[in-house]
Amino acid sequence: MNPVTYPIFVVWTGIVRRAVALGRYLQNPLAMVTTLCGPRKEILSWKLSPLESFLNPDDKLEMIEQVLVDVTNQAGLDINLAISHEWLFAPLQFISGLGPRKAASLQRSLVRAGSIFTRKDFVTEHNLGKKVFVNAVGFLRVRRSGLAASSSQFIDLLDDTRIHPESYILAQELARAVYEEDGTADANDDDDALEMAIEHVRDRPSYLKNLEVEEYARANNREDKIETFYDIKRELIQGFQDWRKHYEEPSQDEEFYMISGETEETLAEGKMVQVTVRRVQAQKAICGLESGMTGILMKEDYTDDWRDIIELSDRLHEGDMLTCKIKSIQKNRYQVFLVCKDSEMRSDRLQNNQDLDPYYHEDQSCLPSEQDKTRKEKERAKKHFKQRMIVHPRFQNITADEAMEVCFLITSCHTLCCIDLFFRIIIFSIIVNFS
Repeated sequence: MNPVTYPIFVVWTGIVRRAVALGRYLQNPLAMVTTLCGPRKEILSWKLSPLESFLNPDDKLEMIEQVLVDVTNQAGLDINLAISHEWLFAPLQFISGLGPRKAASLQRSLVRAGSIFTRKDFVTEHNLGKKVFVNAVGFLRVRRSGLAASSSQFIDLLDDTRIHPESYILAQELARAVYEEDGTADANDDDDALEMAIEHVRDRPSYLKNLEVEEYARANNREDKIETFYDIKRELIQGFQDWRKHYEEPSQDEEFYMISGETEETLAEGKMVQVTVRRVQAQKAICGLESGMTGILMKEDYTDDWRDIIELSDRLHEGDMLTCKIKSIQKNRYQVFLVCKDSEMRSDRLQNNQDLDPYYHEDQSCLPSEQDKTRKEKERAKKHFKQRMIVHPRFQNITADEAMEVCFLITSCHTLCCIDLFFRIIIFSIIVNFS
């Protein structure tokens, strides 16, 4: 949690701040992630991928900000709820048309006001420029939440949709047409009737789903607004529909990595880690990993000649630094068992396979066999074979291995009369080709 953004939390201990941050992360992940995008750029310390080292910090920050802009404008920002809980204002800087400075100024103005009841107040009451208003207003949600939940003041239902104020008239006309087609519409055309029509279609999305948008646009000479009508239809069915996946209870593994701050890449069986000895007992040593997790090193895992050690405290002392392998992980107790004896450190028995790319599947049938490798090595050696121009009826341009094969063949055929000749060929071939 950013102490610059929330100075009150500076007086709290680190574990309390971490607990509050985790709780709020479960409530609103977007808001908590964006709190790390302050002037100190804490977001850069967030490990997103084992390959992120190939990006420089500026490129990584740029990609993160692009994603946060997309997600923030898809989900929108509940202004009245954020006024009551200021930590929810963190995504405001990523609303289209705003930025850190404009967002901070708007936040201060909104907090002083206490609540907002219409999108028009962003211009009239909170000094938002007209161009900025046009760009940002479609993603600022004004609804009955926070202090506004207990107010009796009128709030337009369209202010809680992505429908831009410049298209409110089109949305009201469409809602009115669906309302009248249902046969329950009032003949009056006042604001109450329009509000009732919008509320009617939002409470009964099946009427909108059956609406033929293109036919409606042609009937009202609005062919140039067909795409806008499609957007209005989607928003009236479910305003600010959140396309993110629904919340699911974290599994034991997810909970472990969330609380420990580790990942499957940084903490896995067989992984090499640096640990600091915190406390030494007769049969085990309590160590601390860089993330703060507890590691246990048993006497039999310290060295191969552990039977010669009476007490582990004779070899280890508090503050010693060790390079170990992770032997096993107890996720329910948030601790790991370590091993650092030479036989295990040299062995790949505990080597984890987490480093393999999950999207890369190598076809084993395509892997070269040992015979293929030997054959290719011979062919490669043959390519470097230097041909000799020797004028002799018995001379052959062959390698030493091929000459040996011919020699063995002749021997097996009992053609001993030619052995002397072929030995000369072998010796000559070896001398010439290796000279």
